[in-house]
Order: sequence, then C-alpha cells, then structure tokens
Amino acid sequence: MAEIKSTIDLIMERTKNLSASAEEREAWHRKERETHLRGLIQRLLDYSLTLDDVKDELEREKKIGRAAEALGTLKTALAAHVDPASDNERLFRIVNELAGTPETLLQETLQSCQAEFYAKKTALVERQRGELESAGIAGSAVVPNPEADPQWKAHQEQIQAACTKRFLGVINS
Repeated sequence: MAEIKSTIDLIMERTKNLSASAEEREAWHRKERETHLRGLIQRLLDYSLTLDDVKDELEREKKIGRAAEALGTLKTALAAHVDPASDNERLFRIVNELAGTPETLLQETLQSCQAEFYAKKTALVERQRGELESAGIAGSAVVPNPEADPQWKAHQEQIQAACTKRFLGVINS
C-alpha cells in the first residue's frame, strides 16, 4: 500500500536543496539588527535599560564595523518616539547623549510641531462647535470633543509623521 506522507514531510522533501542567497541572508541579518536596536530604544524609554547599556551596544557595533548603521537605526527609532502632545524632555536628553544633537534644536522643532498640532486641534474644535450650533445645540456647557472625531485620528497620524520626519532631519544634521 502507498505510504501517506505528512505535510511536513512533503515540505521538507521539496525544500531540502533550497538555501538563501547571500543577499537574502544579509537582508535578514540587517532586519534582525534593526529590530534589536529598536527594542533597545523601547526598553530604554521604558526604564528597563540604562543609557550606558545602549552605549555599550553601540560600542559592540563599532567594533564589528557597523556603528554608522546602528547609529542611523537608533536615530530613526528615537525620532519615532517624539510626541507633540506630551513631554519629551527625557527623550531629548537621550538624543543629546546618543546623537549629540543640542536639546535647544530639538525643543525648537517640538514647539513648531506643537504649534501645528494645537492649531489643527483648535480649528477642529471650532468646526465641531459650529456644527453643534447649526444643529441647535449651544451654550456654555457644550464642549466639543475632537478626540471623538475620526478625522482627528487621521490628522494626528499626519502630524506625528511630519514631526518624526522633522526630528529625524534635526537629529541627522
């Protein structure tokens, strides 16, 4: 009688002579390093690591000859954590220590991002207030809620992306 093979046996049979090319292996290793470095930044921001731990990792990468790549990944990861709606002082100190970017430049960039953020939020509140008044709802107790507006989520994401891009530019300069 014919032997019934399991799915894993069939897959192993068909792939036994396949191997990844050097470029594919390098791309995979690069992605793994980026994931590791982004994780370091997240753990640093979560107080699970110290700044010295991250600096030690940068030194290890430097010895291997990948310091520039590692620093670029760290800068990108740090820029992604800037939030115009919250306090970023600790993040600025970390960026200053790791990338050498002056905190004053980061604060100026944050202020311009915050100005854009609050201008759009104020415009949305006024639009919501106008919509409520046109629907016959008015008074001193009426407070529009921009957080409930689905368009506000999209605006926040756009502002966050623009802010991240600005910060990355400042960090890299």
